[in-house]
Amino acid sequence: MYLLPIIPLCVIFCVGTTLSTPVPEYEKFLENPRYLNYDELTNLFRKLETENTGLVKLHTIGRSVKNRELWALEINSNVNNRTLLTPMFKYVANMHGDEAIGRQLMVYLAEYLIYNYGKVERVTRLMNTTDIFLMPSMNPDGFENSEEGQCESKDRYVGRENENHVDLNRDFPDQFEPQRAGTLLSGRQPETIALMTWIISRPFVLSGNLHGGAVVASYPFDDTSAHRTCCVESRSPDHDLFKKLALTYAENHQLMKKGDACSNENFDKGITNGAYWYEVKGGMQDFNYIHSNCFEVTFELSCCKFPFAKELPQEWKNNKEALLSFMEAVHWGVKGLVRTEGGDAVLDGDVVVVGLGHNVTTSNRGEYWRMLLPGKYEMYAVAYGFLPSERVTVVVEEGKTTIQNFTLKHEPVEQGNFKDLRSVDTDPFDEYGFVIHDNSIFKHHNYDELTRYLQFYHTMYPNITKLHSIGKSVQGRELWVFVISNTPNEHVAGKPEFKYIGNMHGNEVVGREMLLYLIKYLCERYGIDERITKLLNTTRIHLLPSMNPDGYEISKEGNKHYMILNVMITEANKCFF
Repeated sequence: MYLLPIIPLCVIFCVGTTLSTPVPEYEKFLENPRYLNYDELTNLFRKLETENTGLVKLHTIGRSVKNRELWALEINSNVNNRTLLTPMFKYVANMHGDEAIGRQLMVYLAEYLIYNYGKVERVTRLMNTTDIFLMPSMNPDGFENSEEGQCESKDRYVGRENENHVDLNRDFPDQFEPQRAGTLLSGRQPETIALMTWIISRPFVLSGNLHGGAVVASYPFDDTSAHRTCCVESRSPDHDLFKKLALTYAENHQLMKKGDACSNENFDKGITNGAYWYEVKGGMQDFNYIHSNCFEVTFELSCCKFPFAKELPQEWKNNKEALLSFMEAVHWGVKGLVRTEGGDAVLDGDVVVVGLGHNVTTSNRGEYWRMLLPGKYEMYAVAYGFLPSERVTVVVEEGKTTIQNFTLKHEPVEQGNFKDLRSVDTDPFDEYGFVIHDNSIFKHHNYDELTRYLQFYHTMYPNITKLHSIGKSVQGRELWVFVISNTPNEHVAGKPEFKYIGNMHGNEVVGREMLLYLIKYLCERYGIDERITKLLNTTRIHLLPSMNPDGYEISKEGNKHYMILNVMITEANKCFF
């Protein structure tokens, strides 16, 4: 009995531990390849959210021209309460409705991540450390107008553009275009407005914009001040970093890295500077970089814009590793917290990398993320009302995140810079609180009088005021905004912006006059009244006395009720339909 073999017993006990086989990855979504229409995609995303509480949250970013939701699926192991310093990443696809590969890949990627969480180590790590947002379609109307199998945009670009026949990747503010009247959002498409608002209001760190019609990774800038047709690089301050990000995708895509996947293509290593390839004026990737903290690269995924569904499994195979590797790149560089000496978060502070002309700002929780290539950098933090932090040397290693926190000290408040005349024996203010007594202002000001009034106070107090129009009414009257602050002409990081709006309904006039009196009150008392001086030194105040000047002009003093013919009272509502 001493000759009984004992090796099989070892094999039995070892199975399931050191010799265990990897769990097969979930990819059942490839078994019946087809494109999901808007309703099918909506139902699937709602199902994923319902069945995966805590991992998945469905957001609507806005609506298309035809009132379809712009869905974004958030995926994270702590999706209901993002862990501090977890970076936010996004993929946006189907900006052009007939470029459909990216749309379906986002559906596949969502299922791949969710169903492999806790089973595949790489997926689990990614979801534990990254707040991922997947938007399959920025242009659902265009997709519904498109036709499977069509490799080029056709028929007046039906499908490529949105329902209003606007190319959404030409509809964003361009850094080189002259400033136009109104705000950044004025006159843009609903899909564009939704994405602009989303980009600016969330602390995204890295983004991919998925297109079709070529196979290449294209990085900022997309155009130049000279507006050349091609073949001139337009370098951003982070040119080398953008090249590396583009390479991260291209090198992991078997066709893209060759640079010649489509006819007449010859891209070095499968990447290109956007403007060098061809200029895109008003593109989304440049908007991300210029107006937010987010670095975005555009990926063209297939020679055919809307290939037949049978090709989807191969497209997933081509892009899977590239999609994952690019997401993992969100952790390159430096991150940390900017706080006061008392430990409070500093929001809207700037984190500066010396020698790079592109700062990032802190979130409302005091977080920042600064993507950087490996190397040694000098950094510091600044914010309104604080002294700059000490400059520190930060070392960034390949594929790792460096933690660097900053502490800011409040700027000392100088005493005695203004005189509070309320303490003087003879009260300098009249019974209404004004320094300059003028009973004649207590009247209703029509449009011309209101305009002259605003121009007068801007001329009298040019150092603390700014007067500008944000647009025109139906009848061509300016919508005047009067800005009051010790920094009236520019936003200062950390300094809050405040607004009052009056006279939205033309025959509701008291607020209109109150704002005119407030202008006089603030201007006259600045520098001599402690409360007002502090308010204007720490706040930028915007006053719109009349949002509906046309309605005001046809209203009658003393009328207590709405007039039947007062059809222009609610002009403002036209902006929303």
